[in-house]
Order: sequence, then C-alpha cells, then structure tokens
Amino acid sequence: MRSEGKFYDDKNFPRGFNRSGVFTISESTLLENYGRTMSRLYSGEIEPMSEIERQFVAETSGQLNVQSDFAKCWVKYLNRTCNKVKSYTLCSSVRKQQGQSFDDDSGGDDLDY
Repeated sequence: MRSEGKFYDDKNFPRGFNRSGVFTISESTLLENYGRTMSRLYSGEIEPMSEIERQFVAETSGQLNVQSDFAKCWVKYLNRTCNKVKSYTLCSSVRKQQGQSFDDDSGGDDLDY
C-alpha cells in the first residue's frame, strides 16, 4: 500500500494511536503510515493502484471477508470513531434517613418574622 504521509486523528486520539490503549503497536504503525491512503480509498477519493489496495477496498466495502491487516486495522479504527459507544455509570440517590421526619404535625407556625 502506498503511503501519503503521516496520518493523525487529534480529535479522537489526541495522544496518538500508540498511546490510546486501543491499538497494538503494529496497528498504530499501520494507521500512522498508511491511514491517509486507507481513508481516501475507503471514501472513494482515490482508486486502488495495487492488488493490496483493491483487496482493502473489497474487504472494507463488504465484498470480501476482512482478513488483511490493513482492513482489520481500518475497521477497528472506524468502530472506535464512527460508532457511539454506550457508557454506563453507577449512580446513587440520597436516601431518607430512618427515624428522622421533616413533617411537623403540630400545625402551628413557630417562625419568627
């Protein structure tokens, strides 16, 4: 696959691919060195020039099963950047303490104005 310069995604991976904890070292290297080409092939901006690039386009478009390292890496990148990941948090609510009541049944106003 041809290289068109370094590829960075500061929006989604501001510390770089290799420090994100998402990609392996080899995947980070593939993204950095070939990410621009993979992005442009995937979007259709450029036509594939080699068999590796044709296979990449076929795999990422669903015509072939994803088997090449380039396609696996790009699909992983797309899954992390395009799909919204649901996150769940544990929340607690303030509970009413037993034995304490804030209701005053006396009926009188004891407020001093």
